[in-house]
Amino acid sequence: MVCNLKVTFKFICSFLSIPLLLSSCSTPSNPTAKELHLISHPSYHTLHKVNALMPRAVKWYSDVEKSLRSQGRALTKAETVEAKSLGVKMPDLIRVVVLDKFPEPDKHASGDHFEGARAMGNIIMIKPRHKNDSTVLCHELVHIAQKDRMGGLKEFLKQYAIEREVLGYSRSLLETEAYALQHEIPSN
Repeated sequence: MVCNLKVTFKFICSFLSIPLLLSSCSTPSNPTAKELHLISHPSYHTLHKVNALMPRAVKWYSDVEKSLRSQGRALTKAETVEAKSLGVKMPDLIRVVVLDKFPEPDKHASGDHFEGARAMGNIIMIKPRHKNDSTVLCHELVHIAQKDRMGGLKEFLKQYAIEREVLGYSRSLLETEAYALQHEIPSN
């Protein structure tokens, strides 16, 4: 169980990444009624696993956000307007940080070439190849708006982890929403 918790913790801490390919040729199937029920009424095992990891995941996200805050740039005026239109409550708190490697919970940086961006609290980390990509930025802003809408980081992480556990990445309702809205910011 300890090994599974460590792997699941790393999974939860890095699940807000965006793959290299921003869209797929095939549309993921919609969740079934049974899957929707499992999201809103997760099994004891799923809920227990997610709840056990939340304190460490929230602390790690908060620590990373705090450590990167001074490195990031604020949103531009146009990005701020778009962030508000997506539902971000306090766009002035968002910082965009360009990093070659993203932090991981085990203190190592991620060299994952498939991960182009990640939202952590109010920090958006972007790989250099995507630093001028408004689609990637918008996708991550949607995740911040979802966090705001759900009442905070803990609630968002919990919902995201449950959806990933039940549906996987491409069918997660939170990811589906982010992909659907990621073209809202006009291209630079």
